[in-house]
Amino acid sequence: MCYEWGMQLFSSPHRLELLRTLESEPADTRELTETLTASRVTVQRHLNQCQDLEWVEKTNGQYELTPIGAAVCRAAGDFCERLSILEEHERVVRPLSKLDDSFDPGLLTDVTVSVADSNSPHEPLTHYRNAMASTSTSSIRGILPVFSALLAEVHGDLLADGVETELLVPQHVLESAPAVDAVPPSMFTLRVLEQPRELEFAVTLTDDAAFVGGYDDGTFVVCIESEDPAFREWVADVYETYRERSTSVPLEAVAEHGPDA
Repeated sequence: MCYEWGMQLFSSPHRLELLRTLESEPADTRELTETLTASRVTVQRHLNQCQDLEWVEKTNGQYELTPIGAAVCRAAGDFCERLSILEEHERVVRPLSKLDDSFDPGLLTDVTVSVADSNSPHEPLTHYRNAMASTSTSSIRGILPVFSALLAEVHGDLLADGVETELLVPQHVLESAPAVDAVPPSMFTLRVLEQPRELEFAVTLTDDAAFVGGYDDGTFVVCIESEDPAFREWVADVYETYRERSTSVPLEAVAEHGPDA
């Protein structure tokens, strides 16, 4: 039935528009013809079909949605909105699905996306660096799949400014991490992830915002930022899930495993 109703609803761009028009208020054939900019014959054909499906009924010369027709209209609207969001943000679906393959596309409604391309290959990293440089957060929580010199500089500056920091990293990242033995242990916590395969995403949580980064073969290719509370809460939940699978590492271990050791 879902397939049959879908075919009926989306077989013409006018049919959903007709339902949406009647959702606002009842209308007669003439009014619907003017609103839909379609011929009267076409409008009447759609009305007849919707009546056969019991989505529309005629009362006192005007057409109006039945309860099931109103429900179909709302469901179709939700579907179209989610599909539109996915189409607009197709480049960010992959890194987000790596975090949680059941993520809600509606979370992408209010995000800022920076994507690397041939003209600006470093755009995501520049966006992230600028955002971190301007943040007034008191704490940082993050998941890092790599430790680049720039990321070390960015987070080093935050630590120097007194920002309490906790980072989750895979074992191989720990082995390449720069020494942080000068940082007070009360300010910086490093945790090693029990991760059987390389991560293809990064996460940063500030007091007010959430960032998700996408990686391709170790290269930072997309940065997603949002201050939307729902998006941040979702990212925070994912972070806590990974944190539960991590183990705290003494800072001395970073110095021992670091590249200068």
